[in-house]
Amino acid sequence: MGVRENKVETYLDEQIKAIGGITRKWVSPGRTGVPDRIVIINGDVWFVELKTMDDGRLKSHQEREQERLQAHGAKVVTLAGHSQVDEFIYALQKVHS
Repeated sequence: MGVRENKVETYLDEQIKAIGGITRKWVSPGRTGVPDRIVIINGDVWFVELKTMDDGRLKSHQEREQERLQAHGAKVVTLAGHSQVDEFIYALQKVHS
């Protein structure tokens, strides 16, 4: 059994905070498939869907919602497991250093 999704969320929260950003849980009543977290760092806003390595695939309603957000210019990413969170943090640090 792999890491639970809430553990990946907690890990993202800790890593974003460590580099000076904030995260917020996103719940949108009446709209299914919205990404799990909103990440705000240095004026950038990201919508982040988190998955475990075991279930790293998006459901169709999540894919549709990500496409809608991206069509309006939003930054959207899906991260599976701690290693992809680490890659995302590294990329953010390169952009904002």
